Amino acid sequence: MLKKTNRRILSMAMAFVMAGSCVLGALAEPTDSQAAKKPKLKTKSVSLNVGKKKTIQITGKRKKAKYTFKASNKKIKVSKKGVITAVKKGTAKVKVSETYKKKKKTIGTVKVTVKAKVVPKKTVTPQVSVPPVVSASATPAASPSAPAVQSEAPTVEPTPIVRPTIEPAYETKTLDFDGSTSKVVESELTVPLEKAMQYGGLCTVTAEFAQETGSAQDISVGYDGIYLSFKKNGAYIDKNSFKDEPMSDVQTFSCPSGEKTKQEFTFEVPKYSKDFNLKFSGAGKFTVENVTVKTQPFASADYASMVADSTASTGNNARIKKAIAKAQAGEDVTIAYLGGSITEGFAASETDNGDCYAETSYKQFKKIFGAGDGSNVHFINAGMSGTSSALGIVRYKRDVLDQMKNGEYPDILFIDYAVNDGMDDGDTYESIIRTALEQGSAVVLMFVLYMGGSTHEVKYTKLYGKRYDLAMVSPAKGMDSCKKEEFDKWFYWIEGNTDTSYGHPDVGGHRYMADCITNMFLTIDQEEEEEDNIADINEITPETSDTFQGMKTLLSSTDLSQNPSVKSVDPGSFSMLTDSAQPTLQYIKDGIEKMQWFPDVWMHTSSTGSDSFKATINCRSLIVAYKMPLSPSSGTSSGKADCYIDGKRVGTMGGNGWNNAGLLRALQEDEVKEHELEIRMQDGDEKKPFTIFAIGYCD
Repeated sequence: MLKKTNRRILSMAMAFVMAGSCVLGALAEPTDSQAAKKPKLKTKSVSLNVGKKKTIQITGKRKKAKYTFKASNKKIKVSKKGVITAVKKGTAKVKVSETYKKKKKTIGTVKVTVKAKVVPKKTVTPQVSVPPVVSASATPAASPSAPAVQSEAPTVEPTPIVRPTIEPAYETKTLDFDGSTSKVVESELTVPLEKAMQYGGLCTVTAEFAQETGSAQDISVGYDGIYLSFKKNGAYIDKNSFKDEPMSDVQTFSCPSGEKTKQEFTFEVPKYSKDFNLKFSGAGKFTVENVTVKTQPFASADYASMVADSTASTGNNARIKKAIAKAQAGEDVTIAYLGGSITEGFAASETDNGDCYAETSYKQFKKIFGAGDGSNVHFINAGMSGTSSALGIVRYKRDVLDQMKNGEYPDILFIDYAVNDGMDDGDTYESIIRTALEQGSAVVLMFVLYMGGSTHEVKYTKLYGKRYDLAMVSPAKGMDSCKKEEFDKWFYWIEGNTDTSYGHPDVGGHRYMADCITNMFLTIDQEEEEEDNIADINEITPETSDTFQGMKTLLSSTDLSQNPSVKSVDPGSFSMLTDSAQPTLQYIKDGIEKMQWFPDVWMHTSSTGSDSFKATINCRSLIVAYKMPLSPSSGTSSGKADCYIDGKRVGTMGGNGWNNAGLLRALQEDEVKEHELEIRMQDGDEKKPFTIFAIGYCD
């Protein structure tokens, strides 16, 4: 009889039973065993010569479901049964949909590359001369020899290409004991599994046991290791509180003598775990064999399927395949990530941000596709907490392009703003896309998740992802088959919190998002290469606006001699060039820990006077980023400033926040002209502080 040494294990087991019954109840259709299946495309890309055919393969089809196929253009035809016929050279896509129980759902897209028709070479028949007719008295002529048959060269089988694979965060493995599946244990056996449960979740151990003592004896199965504990300081991790603490759990059962018994044990392992060891122990000698260890995030999770389903689109693959080829050839490749707090790495790791999804996915790309040690693959994290794409386009020049040490622009740019854009109309988001595409970058839309928050994923997919045929990664699509409450508990940083403001992904969530990105790269690597669909971005009409495309960053440290469009800058009373009261980055930038968001500012104080900030700039658009300070303990509010363009007031800046950035779209025009920018403290606020973080302009 199985005994528990830990009350938590008993309660956990009951929870799993209940969770399992809920899953079964949700899927209950006893008359249709197919209901629990999830159809997937086995065929994801096809290369055909004109006139050739290929049938789309679907796994997990449901008996009562209807499957439909729709071609994107007339370069191919597709039948009702999913048979593709190549018609004309070029590329096309087939959208595959399932209608089940009156609900229609897209299950995937097949990319089709049509090549020119293969014209068989003409076979040259050897000419044999007809022998002359001779008289009977003549000596018979020799019969003509049969034409020589050329021996064919032996067929050389091509060396199979070894495709890289993702190293899963969770997997099922059978333990090997020095080449054997069986091990005789003298009282205790420790099996190091190291990082097997680094991201927390469930560890299920299945094994067979036998012993010959003549009577039943207790055998225990458990684990030990350490995990990282920490305290929270408001919404942030207090990194000074990090401490390694021991963790362990054990379950015991009675093993009869003289017969083999199979047992299963499930342990719930906390997040931030390391040095994970599996342990078998007993009072005497016993044999353990056929040990299987299954790790998964939570009970309803099929991690491999979650990751596979997260690739919403591979888009036009030309630029990403180019980046992969460069990396494999040993050329320099840079991957940049631009976004908010999740990209920055909030709640992701210990001190160096190494578990952030951005850095983890970069390291995976480097390991899989980089040459040698992968040192030719480079990384830029340009995440900044609580910021939208409007500040993203202002920062892009400074935080991405100016950080390039191996090229002029990133080979691949990930954009994350679907959560933070709020009521933004999308013009700055599209401007980032167009800026990067114009420069030559491959753009990937990364749709991160925030518990309790809204997202523009659907909107941005429809408006921009499809319009520019971009690769898109959607971790949310991967969780469709999971129980939401289980996913949330594992994915988000909510331990000890009920407030959804704490709902950033933590270490497990970040690893999942990184694996989703790696899956997208591996999928593209196995596709047929397409022709780049963007020769000139300016030939493509913007969906929303290109007003801020190509925006540059003006700071107090900007060298005006290198920026001829900025004719002059007179800071006036905004003469303080530093402001220490502002947020700091959570990752190490340029070798500096806790770098200020904007180290080079223009700040007005009570002692700097009352003169306006003035600048003369040749531009067509302007965005001013300014500080929204915390209210001082005295209750004195921060100052407000009015913004003028060519003498006309266009807006007021000010108000309190958490030292974050406020934004004013001061100018939006179609043509570049010389404009006078003036920022003036409001009457009565001359003694109050005000900080200009940065100015974005398009020339």
